[in-house]
Amino acid sequence: MNKKTKQQIVSYLLFWAISFYIGLEVFSYDDEYKSIDYIYTFLFHVPLVYAVSMHSFHLVPNYLAKSRFWVYGITTLLGLYGSTIPLYTLTFDVFAGWLFPNYYLVRLYSGLEFIGIVTLYLILSSSMEFARSWFSSLKAQQKISELQSEKKASELKALRAQVNPHFLFNSLNTIYSEALKKSEKAPKLILQLSDMLRYVVDKMDMDSVPLEEEIDYLKNYFLLHKERLNDPDKAAFNLEVQLSNQKIAPLLLINFIENTFKHADLSADDSFISIHLSVEQNTLKLKSENTFYENQSDSEKSSGTGFQNAKRRLELAYPGRHSLSTSTNKNTYTLELTMELE
Repeated sequence: MNKKTKQQIVSYLLFWAISFYIGLEVFSYDDEYKSIDYIYTFLFHVPLVYAVSMHSFHLVPNYLAKSRFWVYGITTLLGLYGSTIPLYTLTFDVFAGWLFPNYYLVRLYSGLEFIGIVTLYLILSSSMEFARSWFSSLKAQQKISELQSEKKASELKALRAQVNPHFLFNSLNTIYSEALKKSEKAPKLILQLSDMLRYVVDKMDMDSVPLEEEIDYLKNYFLLHKERLNDPDKAAFNLEVQLSNQKIAPLLLINFIENTFKHADLSADDSFISIHLSVEQNTLKLKSENTFYENQSDSEKSSGTGFQNAKRRLELAYPGRHSLSTSTNKNTYTLELTMELE
């Protein structure tokens, strides 16, 4: 027997216990209950228990719950009431009269009166069952919400974890190329990378971080990748930020900046990379632009693992609080993101 069935049995036993007590109070002649009071009360409840049981365990699940309203109504009126009244007459009138022919302390209800009593019991028992079902449904919905929250948190954590190896691979390539050239920049780049990795390790499992720290991380990332360009002056990172204790999901914007460097073609004289980040009150806007000259569509630039990772994280962390769009105009690829911060 499962927990749900046990709870249902307990609730029905409690319902009938209360009903039996009320019946004793109605049928007893004085303050002291006699054997005949218990017998009359029991006989009175036989048709009531039959009516409620048939209604709760047969009519409701087989007809009402399946939206067969006409069948439910006809069966209740003709079948249930049609069989309950004869049963009441048999138990409370005939059988009780045979047991106690000279006992007239308990009044007999007419058929119409007893129909009213049966209807009241059906309403009370149904209300009790609906309340129990409502609370069970509410509890189940709460459990589903908790599971969805846990799933969302797990997925966000997994997506954040994917940032680390991808970022590390690209950064090490940059430092490696500088080391091959025996550049004096290599030690400085290694130190920058160390600071950035420390940030990743410290902040990766957090739900949110101060926006100021995230912007510092983005600037360091930009400077690190700018160093690998043949012409670093072609890349620009502009900030218009009004900081006031805003918070943001960590490592969320880095994929978009990485995507800009990944797809940029800076071979022409007028080629460029432009990243503009603005924050006004709680609204953050990121606009990145880069030139490209290969035959690559807008959708292809937006279908990489890093881009899809960031897009999915936005959907999970900022549902209904962000807009993301990409477009191409001649040889320029543009990404625009607007999001509401915490």
